[in-house]
Amino acid sequence: MAYGGYSYLDFKYRPDRENDFTVLVWAKSATSIEKTAEAIAAESSVGSWTKLSTMNDFVWTHYRARIFRIDKVEKNSGFIHIAYPLEHFDAKNVLQFQASVMGNIFGLKELEELYVFDISMPKRYQHQFTGPVHGLEGIRKMARTEKSRRPHVGTIVKPKVGLTPKEWAGVAYNAFAGGLDLVKDDENLVDQDFCKWKDRLHEVTKAIEKAGGETGQSHLYSSNITDKYSRMLERLDYLNSMGLQRHVVVMLDTYVMGMSALQEILEHTKHCRFATHGHRAGFAGPNRGNYGINFQIYEKFYRLLGIDQMHIGTGVGKMEGSPAVIKRLHEIADQQHVKEKFYLGSLEMEFSGHIKPMLAIASGGVDAGKVDALIALHGKDVNIQAGAGVHGHPGGTLRGAMSLVQAIEAHMKGVPAPQFAKTHYELKEALKKWGYSDPNEIRKGLEYERKHAKALDSLALRKGRPGMELME
Repeated sequence: MAYGGYSYLDFKYRPDRENDFTVLVWAKSATSIEKTAEAIAAESSVGSWTKLSTMNDFVWTHYRARIFRIDKVEKNSGFIHIAYPLEHFDAKNVLQFQASVMGNIFGLKELEELYVFDISMPKRYQHQFTGPVHGLEGIRKMARTEKSRRPHVGTIVKPKVGLTPKEWAGVAYNAFAGGLDLVKDDENLVDQDFCKWKDRLHEVTKAIEKAGGETGQSHLYSSNITDKYSRMLERLDYLNSMGLQRHVVVMLDTYVMGMSALQEILEHTKHCRFATHGHRAGFAGPNRGNYGINFQIYEKFYRLLGIDQMHIGTGVGKMEGSPAVIKRLHEIADQQHVKEKFYLGSLEMEFSGHIKPMLAIASGGVDAGKVDALIALHGKDVNIQAGAGVHGHPGGTLRGAMSLVQAIEAHMKGVPAPQFAKTHYELKEALKKWGYSDPNEIRKGLEYERKHAKALDSLALRKGRPGMELME
């Protein structure tokens, strides 16, 4: 088998963990899986559709992609494992990397399905990046939870858009007064005429000062500066001029911004010592369907580039993603060594020691009744963030915030939320309205996954990506 006059199949090759990227791809096409694999390897590295008079031995030996494994499901479908040498890629140029490994391959006309599941990045590549400046522990320091180690709790002001700056800050104040650590802008609120960014910022800082004096907490505000680069820089400079590093976390809609703008603005947030909050709005577009790129790849880049706390989904609320999938995303956020889980399409990867962990944010369809289940899935190093689950409480925002805090308090005391609710009215009302998610169901699911990992691998190998979707 050869594509364009060259064969990229090298089943005896073993990737070098220090120098090679490994990529896991699912493909289905009108031709054999071997030919499809060769086409992908050629298009993403040194080759083309025909033999080249300009090809030389040095280029072929040192820069080509190598297909070192194919797990065939049917004649024309399977999982392709490809290794790429570090030297193939431009230093610190994430866009060149994306254009190579996650780019033109999607245009090959013989493809019926193509999904890039995961990429494992060698430490030599990771050394080009600084990772988070603050990270999980830095965010804890800002919120003063280093000793308690409790989960953080936050909210998104609702309605998403439409409130004036004073109205918005009034909602934020009630949330802070109820004991929440964080209040954030929603992903689609930046600088609209009805709620200008600067006006909202000034009103919220007053609310933080007032609430902090009452609660004794260090409250945080995630301010969304997402825009074209020059405007983001203006807003960041304004925040810096006000000296708001203690209470403001710079929020960025990471996916819709693109890697270039993100990488650039993060250099400035680091210089100004601001912590950053990554929202993943838009990621699901290429993450679902027959063609796509799994979010775990973007998440790895966000950690390398320096996001401090990152939305990863819940595994319990309204957003897509099973507990097993979200657990994996949490591991990528804050673990140094991430083991391979083939049935989730996940490769083994070890983060370099200088890359700090991110704080995972669980947000989307969350309320106090889901706190026990969320902690069973995520552990205590998590920001549990409820929007409507706070503001939709029968007692309003203040009572909704209190219900969330009470659920955390119950867990930290080892008391199930329904039992704690007997003596805590706000939690009782939340459970009455939204119910209770049993954490034992989460634990059973995770234990099943652990015990049946080999069987789940076998299912994926028999059925291909449709078999993996059972885990999603």
